[in-house]
Amino acid sequence: MSVLERFARYNHSTRARRERLLLKPKPIQTTTDDGQDRSLFSRQKDIMNQIVSPTIRHFSFDGAGGFPFSKRSPSPRAISKESLTSDEYSELGWDQASLLELSDSVRASLRHDKTVGPNAEKLSSFLEAALQDEERRQPTLDFETIEFARLDKLLAKILHFAEMVKVTAFTSDLLPLRFRVDVSHAKSLRRIWRRRFREQYFMMDQHRCAMLVQGGRLKDVSFNSSLSYDLGKWHTKINDPISELEGNLQFEAGHWWLNITCAERDGIVASSFEVPTKGRYGITALPLLTGQEEMLRANTFKYIREGRSSDMHIAVISQVGRQIRILRGYRLKSIFAPQAGIRYDGLYTIKQYGCKLDNKTNTHRLELTLERVPDQKHMQELKKIPKPSQLDDWDLYEKLEGDKIKLLQGETSYLEWKLIRQEQKIDREDWKRSRLFRASFSI
Repeated sequence: MSVLERFARYNHSTRARRERLLLKPKPIQTTTDDGQDRSLFSRQKDIMNQIVSPTIRHFSFDGAGGFPFSKRSPSPRAISKESLTSDEYSELGWDQASLLELSDSVRASLRHDKTVGPNAEKLSSFLEAALQDEERRQPTLDFETIEFARLDKLLAKILHFAEMVKVTAFTSDLLPLRFRVDVSHAKSLRRIWRRRFREQYFMMDQHRCAMLVQGGRLKDVSFNSSLSYDLGKWHTKINDPISELEGNLQFEAGHWWLNITCAERDGIVASSFEVPTKGRYGITALPLLTGQEEMLRANTFKYIREGRSSDMHIAVISQVGRQIRILRGYRLKSIFAPQAGIRYDGLYTIKQYGCKLDNKTNTHRLELTLERVPDQKHMQELKKIPKPSQLDDWDLYEKLEGDKIKLLQGETSYLEWKLIRQEQKIDREDWKRSRLFRASFSI
């Protein structure tokens, strides 16, 4: 069943319920001893109760807990008879995973293609149905779903994009009519959610950050300011000799981490340093976190690295002709490097290893030729990772790391860290821009 068919069925059932309510006979008007109309008096009392009663929230502040929110389930009496049933809920596609996929797709399309993308129809249907759902006494779309699917970020991106078009073109008439309707719905929906959830809506990122540390991407990983490693100051304690993730699920191309220590925690590498290591089942993995990479031809790459003799990955010589796992980091100068964090890009065969010494500068130069193993997820698909929701976690991670440095090492160290990060980002963007410019002439 298509999305529009599901929404048509939903709207038909809603109209049917309203028609049954309208066909019910009106109650007989009775009067009290003081001559007042009882029905009118009851109706005024119901209206006052709705105005005075506090907003129903799915989370509340709890100073005793480790998180700024705690769940509060509504009482059975508070559940409206007009709320969607579980079957209708699933038919509308309002499960968290589907909504997160929709949110990521639309946000990525707005950022890269300046359009809503292939899910334009689904977005319009969702916004319309979500507004209709908010008219119910007990809306079906709860706070947990909004937070998990990053629907607050989706609305903000839609409104920001419309505002940017209006500023640059001095008019919003250039936008398609359907998207202008979507913008109006997004604005109304954000206003309703802010009124319904109040403080929880504005502090959603704080809650996400707390979840990131306790049970999310930074689980079992802690910050250590005493580490002098320039790729990060995070460490993890390895207690389980076999990684549950590597043992049961294995690793698929496109798996993404915030840093190399998170990858070590999951067992794909055995060290937080940029060196070739073997995972806990003996598969060699090479993280390409720095240096640069050139594309020789389709699925064949040359990795170049300069430094001391200890940085030349001597152990890789024994792996020539074999398959290894390749991870790319955001600091790698490559058109295939992720925008943030570290991404597993699949299996590669080492075709050639070369190392030369420049006697004038006493600098070693490593050249590693890698060929991607066929029948894996295409690199164009991998370039879409990290997704917008993963970039949300990256922003929280960077803010958390900056706050740790400021707290433990002082304001001066924090400003130096921030300056270095910004310089590295500008350097990578300039390099990538020049490579794409050169590639445009070779096409």
